[in-house]
Parts: sequence; C-alpha cells; structure tokens
Amino acid sequence: MAYLDLFWPEGAVLPRMLPLDIFHMETGGCTGCALELRSLSRALVEGYSDIRFVSTPRQASLLLLTGSLTVEMAPVVELAWQAMPGTRLLAAVGDCALDGGVFTPGYAVLGGVGSRARVSLLLPGCPPSPAEILDALIRWRMQGEGGLSA
Repeated sequence: MAYLDLFWPEGAVLPRMLPLDIFHMETGGCTGCALELRSLSRALVEGYSDIRFVSTPRQASLLLLTGSLTVEMAPVVELAWQAMPGTRLLAAVGDCALDGGVFTPGYAVLGGVGSRARVSLLLPGCPPSPAEILDALIRWRMQGEGGLSA
C-alpha cells in the first residue's frame, strides 16, 4: 500500500474542508486505475480522511470514472449521474477516461468521457499513482472545486 503524507510538502497542515463523497465507476478497460483507487481508498479509511468512497451514487457528490466509456456502460453511468443528489461533479481519472487511451472508439467502445461531458477534474496517467490521485483531489478542492486539469 502506498504511503500517503499527512502534511503538504511545504510542511503546512492540510486545511479542514467539508467531506467529499466519491462514487467510483470503472467503465471499461484494464482496471489499472481502479486498483490504484482501491489502494487509495484503503489508505483514506485508515487515516480517517474527509475524502471517502461511498457505495451508492445517492450518497455521492463526485462521480469518478476510470476506463474508456463502453456502449454497455454509458446508460449505467447516466443512471448513476441522475441518482446523485444536489450539486453533482464529474472526475475522469486515467488516460482511458480522458480520451479512450489504448481503447480506440469502435462498435463497443465510445472512447473517453473527457470529450463527451463537462468534467470537473481531469487526471491523466496510465495509471496515476494513489499519491497523484490524492494530490489532485486535494488541490482541486483547495481551488474551490471549480475545475482542474492536473
């Protein structure tokens, strides 16, 4: 499991913010990004963080997608998006989620979600490490959740 620093690199303590509830969906691909997110979620649970992964979109404020969007998963993503309450935010993590990565659009693959929807957080990498994902989430929240391309 990756070691996650509790302090910013400059030594300042992280600011206290409202909890960020994340619902993760793997929409197709090699699941490399999903494995990195699993590692991150375990570290966050052990550290009692304000960033947490939830098991249903009805509890989430951020829909985090990994993998290229497939024809079969597109309606499932839409249902999850519609089930989210209040202000909804979308994040795309990994090269496949951004532009399809190695999975080119075809009869079963639509490509990345980054070009099909307004995404609040874009994080490239194949796969990005848990530390990179956490750093992007924290920096995005500190910027006011307006939108960040890491």
